[in-house]
Amino acid sequence: MFTEAQNFSIVQTELDAVFSQKFDFDDRFPGVAHATTAEIFKPQETTHAAWIQSINKGSGLFPSIGEATTVPLSTPRVTNKQTTLINTYAQGISISKQLFDDNMHGVWAADVADFARQAKNTQDSVAFGLFRLGFTTALTADGVSIFNDAHPLIGGGTQDNRLTAALTPTSLNDAIVLLGEQKNQAGVISGGAPSVLLVPLALWKKAREITDSALIADSGNNNINVYRSALGITVWTSHWLGTAAGGSDTAWFLLAQNHGFTRLIRQGVETALTDWRYSSNLTYFYQANYRENYFCADYGGSIGSLGTA
Repeated sequence: MFTEAQNFSIVQTELDAVFSQKFDFDDRFPGVAHATTAEIFKPQETTHAAWIQSINKGSGLFPSIGEATTVPLSTPRVTNKQTTLINTYAQGISISKQLFDDNMHGVWAADVADFARQAKNTQDSVAFGLFRLGFTTALTADGVSIFNDAHPLIGGGTQDNRLTAALTPTSLNDAIVLLGEQKNQAGVISGGAPSVLLVPLALWKKAREITDSALIADSGNNNINVYRSALGITVWTSHWLGTAAGGSDTAWFLLAQNHGFTRLIRQGVETALTDWRYSSNLTYFYQANYRENYFCADYGGSIGSLGTA
């Protein structure tokens, strides 16, 4: 015979098992990215309710000096302060004692599974909002959109990380060149090699053909596909990038390993269960919450194309 405490513990365990199964494992096709995909959103843990960062200009190139000449002085400069507040996300569902005890047709398990999936969907929707809004209202610390024709550099001048061309082998090469010749805040070329090609579902087939075909895509020639043999670009897609999610079916993004997209984690997902004994209508109250946010403080290592030209 179970005690009340043991019964309650069993219910919590069963609910958490279903929640974890749907939250931690994905049943969609391979290549779908999530907020937890570290290649796209670099995880950064914090113990505070806000994260404050500033952008460093750094030093320039080393000049050549003569013998016994005073070493030139380069003064680093820090500016463009940006504050990211931690958001709390929470939701709860009520499960009647009778429904849980009887579990007719697995209804309560289905409810909890959907509950967990919505937690995952919420994470993804918020995270990929940086890309959906990256040409408009999602800003870097310099005060302009993440993907912009003229990011103001701390050392003077501007840097472009925005294209308009549709995704093709040629436009991908243009993005690779722009990424490789990208200047840092001091105006020095320090771009990186392409690592991630991020596209909406509508462009997933096209992106895989361009990067994975043994021979060059969209051509009758037998040229070797350098995107596959030399660069090893990883193609990721998301349901939360396209028109259906408020984004674009034509926009695409190229990221280097030094990109600035960050997932700021204050607290991972936690669940809690209130026993039916503490309710007035014989119901369990199952809830989940987590605390995090996302930001991109600097344009470096990223290229975005509207895909409209």
